[in-house]
Amino acid sequence: MLGWPYEFLTLSDEDKELRRQSLAFYAGIAHLSALLPVLVLPLIRLIHHRAAGSNNRRGGYEAVPGSPAVKARRESGGGGDGGLVTGQWRTRLAWWWMGDDVRFLGRHRLGQRDEWIVGVVWATWLLVLSVLGTGRDYLHLTKRLGLIAASQLPPLYLLSLKSFTPYAWTLRSSYEHINRYHRVLGRVVYALILLHIVLYNVFFVASGIWNKRFFAPVVREGVLASGLLHGLMATAVPQVRSWSYRVFFFVHYVAVRAIPPLLFFHAPSARVYLVEAVVFHLIDFVARRRRTVFAAPATLRTVPGTNLVRVDVALPPSRLPQFQAQPGSHVLIRIPASSRVSQSLKEYLSALSSNPFTVSSIDTSSGTISLIARKRTGPLTTHLSTLLSSSSSHQETTTTKITTTLDIQGPYGVIGKSVSSLLNGGYDRILLFAGGVGATFALPVYRAILHDNPAARVTLIWAVRSAAEATWAVDASTAGDSTSTPRSSSILDDDHVQLFLTGDMGIAAARDGSGMEMADLRRSSGGSGGGNRKRPDVGRIIDDTFRKGREESIAVMVCGPTGMAADVRARVRPWAVKGRRVWWHSEAFGW
Repeated sequence: MLGWPYEFLTLSDEDKELRRQSLAFYAGIAHLSALLPVLVLPLIRLIHHRAAGSNNRRGGYEAVPGSPAVKARRESGGGGDGGLVTGQWRTRLAWWWMGDDVRFLGRHRLGQRDEWIVGVVWATWLLVLSVLGTGRDYLHLTKRLGLIAASQLPPLYLLSLKSFTPYAWTLRSSYEHINRYHRVLGRVVYALILLHIVLYNVFFVASGIWNKRFFAPVVREGVLASGLLHGLMATAVPQVRSWSYRVFFFVHYVAVRAIPPLLFFHAPSARVYLVEAVVFHLIDFVARRRRTVFAAPATLRTVPGTNLVRVDVALPPSRLPQFQAQPGSHVLIRIPASSRVSQSLKEYLSALSSNPFTVSSIDTSSGTISLIARKRTGPLTTHLSTLLSSSSSHQETTTTKITTTLDIQGPYGVIGKSVSSLLNGGYDRILLFAGGVGATFALPVYRAILHDNPAARVTLIWAVRSAAEATWAVDASTAGDSTSTPRSSSILDDDHVQLFLTGDMGIAAARDGSGMEMADLRRSSGGSGGGNRKRPDVGRIIDDTFRKGREESIAVMVCGPTGMAADVRARVRPWAVKGRRVWWHSEAFGW
């Protein structure tokens, strides 16, 4: 074949041994290079921290940020004087650019730019390692592709774990953000394995031994593993996950546990990597069980006039401080066997999965955390809806209340670790956007910021469909929540909380004591807390905030529908491009 350098070579025993050594060497490089960030980044951070401390002690020159020259250059997009200010501007611009979405035909989201950059760079690196030193040996290339892919399984497993997360510790992040790179690496590994499969099949067909080799035990195990991998990748596409999360989870659950033992017998040279991946998985399993409260007593309540369910979970006193220290955190909820509606296979498979829910409030007096869930078609919310419907009065204006038990794992999340750094990191203003139940994230963060610094200039913009969907927050603010704001006992009286009612306001007054709150929510749009009967003008709100101080740094957080997050980011982008110091966080659960 023109330009194809590889041939089917017949090697001596000595050459085969050299090939085995070469395979092990390059696979080892690929494996260690994937783990390098965990080892190198903390060291770089330590060196940078000490160097910064040394510079501060010496007292170096720094451009005055408020000088007219710097302002003029920032407004023109130039950043500053060809030194520190210019470098900072370029760094901020690069980070912002990498955080933007990549879209196909302007509509279909294909991930963020940083994911594509990491994916392309890493795929190129692994392909280079797959080719180097293979000479003209076709089978060497074929085997190398498979072994390089196997060498990535331990970091692939590490990137998917929730409790045992060295990458999250290193990058000062959390599992849900690191999981993005798990998906990227998964696609790269899948591509390498596809090449491995195609090249081996070409060899079998060209050599006339396809029927003989395809059904050999060592090949059959690889075929089974590849079949599971194909199923895993097919069910991981967003359309399939939206259609049935149960199918995605079940295939994932089986494949993750079955592929390592199958490959263990298929490829002896990859066994060290397979054992390492299994060990990481077992360590995470133990760590997750240590973070789980099993069969925790839980009270379920409907929120009248909505499709929301409030879940109050009683936790041991020793666990509450962990949640107080991480506002905006979330937990993973699983249905224990004792709480299942039935013991059918469908219920069993649903119980294997766990769903994330943000902790909306913490009540230290009763020792409970509260969660707000919207009834959807997922296994957990379907289960909660079934429990409530079994004792429901079928009246929208009354509250249905039942008790059950749930397995609670957590807390998880990165934002709780960042609240103190937001206050101590020089951010002059903090802007929070929430859509619907996204306020379960935004409100605890808002309260925690004010709890630590009552003078903080923080504003919360909350858009809900109806007044009824905000009553849970009113109840939380008047029920002795440990993170209640010093400014006000109710968010309705807080001028820094702007509530927008975007849907139908028609709802009968509740009879369970929330009538006064509903009346407050029906006030005219003149007051911030009373509610504006319209959608928030995101562009105006952001522009007004940034114009209040031309040199102020702004932290922007959003938790809501995908469209809201995209709109907020698009409105913040011009200010970030001009060089304003912007800290951005979008809270979302994609997997």
